[in-house]
Amino acid sequence: MIIRLTAYVAALLLLPPLALSLAGLDWVAPAPIAGAAWLPALFGTLALLAFGLLLDTLNLRRSGHSLLREQRGFLLWSGVAGAIICLLLAYLNLFASAWFIPVSPVASLLLAALCGAALLPTVLLTRLWLAGLLHLNTRRFALPALPAETAAYMLLLAALGGLFCGTVWPEYLGWLFWLAPLLLLVALQLLWLESTVFTGLPQGDWSRILLGALSGIVVGGLALAVYDASGGALLFSATVWQLSAYLAVFGLLCLQLGDVVAEHWRGKPRGQVFKKKPFPIPVVTKRDL
Repeated sequence: MIIRLTAYVAALLLLPPLALSLAGLDWVAPAPIAGAAWLPALFGTLALLAFGLLLDTLNLRRSGHSLLREQRGFLLWSGVAGAIICLLLAYLNLFASAWFIPVSPVASLLLAALCGAALLPTVLLTRLWLAGLLHLNTRRFALPALPAETAAYMLLLAALGGLFCGTVWPEYLGWLFWLAPLLLLVALQLLWLESTVFTGLPQGDWSRILLGALSGIVVGGLALAVYDASGGALLFSATVWQLSAYLAVFGLLCLQLGDVVAEHWRGKPRGQVFKKKPFPIPVVTKRDL
């Protein structure tokens, strides 16, 4: 897990400035807008924590299981992962300028980490609650399964293309730029022969994708609504539908990160990168005769 996450973080940190350097462009810091940010963000974070506690209580009453009470350590590590991923997304926004807030670039990273610590665990709790509430029957439209190696290389190519080209031409490839964090993490999971949020698609199971995307929209929408109601200033360069799509992708990213944290939390050993294939011709020695 450590190797995967180190490569993941390094790619997100290094590729956008490298793309600008290769294109001969200068980085321009996003201009802050007028308004408040820190106190509304704190209110939004507290609202997410209260919402997550409510959903965990509802899950306990319905199923008798509580993620907060039974897997508290997992949720704490998920909060750390959420703080890191939201900090990285805020860093990527310094190159894409998808949103503007009334703080400096450095302060925007700290603000994103604060909110991210509550966002990811709340997305996981929301997905768990929705799974017990909706009982989706989605095993109808199965997709053909690609070999893990082929799928990983295709996703890596798309992710690298998004981080490079989306940095240079954000007005045309901004959608691929914001898809890149999810595609890159899924590609690394496939390289290490681990499961992904798309694993169930060959069997026609779309429930994880649908519920994960819906959880991202619900939790992200709640955080933005409380932030706005508390007087927070935030300006998006995307439409409402584009913002909903980005929140859905964020939900899937949180779900995938939760799976990565769960691997380490359960003590699962790291898999090999593409298991070695046996030699096609058996070798027989005298000792075997």
